[in-house]
Amino acid sequence: MEAFMGNIEFWLGDLGAWAYLVAPFVMAAVAIFPIPAEAPAMANGMLFGPLVGSLITWTGAMLGAAISYEIARAAGRPIAGRFVGDELLTRIDGAVDQAGWWGLLALRFVPVAAFTALNWGAGLCGVARWRFLWTTGLGIAPGAILFTTSGVGLSALWRRSPSVAAALVLGLFAVTMIWVLRRRRTEVVG
Repeated sequence: MEAFMGNIEFWLGDLGAWAYLVAPFVMAAVAIFPIPAEAPAMANGMLFGPLVGSLITWTGAMLGAAISYEIARAAGRPIAGRFVGDELLTRIDGAVDQAGWWGLLALRFVPVAAFTALNWGAGLCGVARWRFLWTTGLGIAPGAILFTTSGVGLSALWRRSPSVAAALVLGLFAVTMIWVLRRRRTEVVG
């Protein structure tokens, strides 16, 4: 594990100024596809520090969110209609309209509401672009800061005690995997 973390830091550090361009695109890819964003956000904190790392994390996540939204808005409705039917989509549209901006913003603060699904869903449901952008920007800021700055702390812990940091990372990974598996099992059963 120590070698792995050292390799990531070395690779990102070895990119030099290019890392400032690569890191936001990594975050954007994570926002487009259902991939957990915590690890790249922490890597941003390790490499760029709390302020710049948080800005990179937030900017990349916003870029990916906007791309997902625009693709879903432009082409997703007919595809979704084939899978779930137009009647269900119309009912979902009504629920989204009734929830308004407050509902969209509140969902951004709920940890179990999938970031990627909200991005695609907002585009499918025709949420106004400006509403989507400002609620997303505001709603993801605390998480971007939290995960990025935790990477700063993990980096410091790694330098002081690599075995404790490795145990912490493995423990967090195990807890995350258990949570994901339970969530999937609940979705299949429910």
